[in-house]
Amino acid sequence: MAPFAITVNGETIKSEGAVLIVRPSAAAAAASPAPLPPADGAAFLSLRASRSTIYTGEGVGLTLSFFVADNYPYVLNFTALDRQLQTIIKKIRPANVWEENRPINDLRPIAVVINGRKFREIQLYQSVFYPLAARTLTIPAVTLSLTRPRPVIGPPSPQTETVAFASKPLAVTVRGLPPHPLRGQVAVGSFHLNEQLDRQRVKVGESVRYSFTIEGVGNIATLPAPTESPAPTNVDLFPPKERHTIRHGGNQVSGQKTFTYFVVPRQNGRIQLADHFQWIFFDPQSSRYDTLRPRLWVEAGGAKAAAIADASAPASGTGVGDEAAPASPSGMSLYTGIESLDSTQQPVSIPVLIRAIANVLIVLMLLGMIFVFFKK
Repeated sequence: MAPFAITVNGETIKSEGAVLIVRPSAAAAAASPAPLPPADGAAFLSLRASRSTIYTGEGVGLTLSFFVADNYPYVLNFTALDRQLQTIIKKIRPANVWEENRPINDLRPIAVVINGRKFREIQLYQSVFYPLAARTLTIPAVTLSLTRPRPVIGPPSPQTETVAFASKPLAVTVRGLPPHPLRGQVAVGSFHLNEQLDRQRVKVGESVRYSFTIEGVGNIATLPAPTESPAPTNVDLFPPKERHTIRHGGNQVSGQKTFTYFVVPRQNGRIQLADHFQWIFFDPQSSRYDTLRPRLWVEAGGAKAAAIADASAPASGTGVGDEAAPASPSGMSLYTGIESLDSTQQPVSIPVLIRAIANVLIVLMLLGMIFVFFKK
């Protein structure tokens, strides 16, 4: 806003003007790029990290940008940028990390203000790294070469010169996770659970689809499956199908990963899914371990359950009244009573028997005709 003056009741009031800076909302602040670096001249190369200290497995965003002031007197041009970036990325990519890269396909300048001075930022590279060990990430200085018109005294000249811009080295401290029996095996990030059942009431022996979805900020692609209870006696659990969605938002990665199970009840009653699934993780925001547990349950029972229980009752029982007796878990299997079946007793099919007799008669008639023919 430019300076201005107004007159109120014969008195002149002056305003020196102001600069209005629009910042992202609180919801988008977490996904904003790393803080802008201090200005290092009218044009400079900056490699900055979103955090200076992180936990093992926690993400840190690295952003390589070129800044040029609006009043820079020369026009700068990139030369062989792809080749230069390949060399730079090899130098700044830390060892023993998982990388989630955000492709940059458009070198569009972004207007920024640093210490009251207007610059244009051109982002060249951005990735989020997840260290796999508690070792400091040491990022060396890198150099980017550009061309500009050669400054001469006199008439303008088409001659150009190459100018090299160097970044400053970085170091990110990586702390180990606090003691825990599963330290080194759990995910690190801020997560919450979203679960879903395709239906809550099923018959014994029927399957129900259960989705265990982990949502939040962290290394979504490598999230492990929930821990299952060993050898459950009241359900059959089939291995899950996995799918995930990743969103790159500046210096962090968010998204969701879904594990879809088929759960088959083996006996009547309510099955609390929290007794069969749990997911432990470390939250760097609170610096403590946390556990996601299901809140849903499956209600098993119904006509099919009663029929299976009745079919599994001994033949010497007293009849229908026996079906009210509690059945053993093995009696609720899909293969109930298979051991009592006799595979040697096969039913006789009348149509098959008639076809077999007809075939025999036809063969006898053919043999008779051949015998009469040769006898003549």
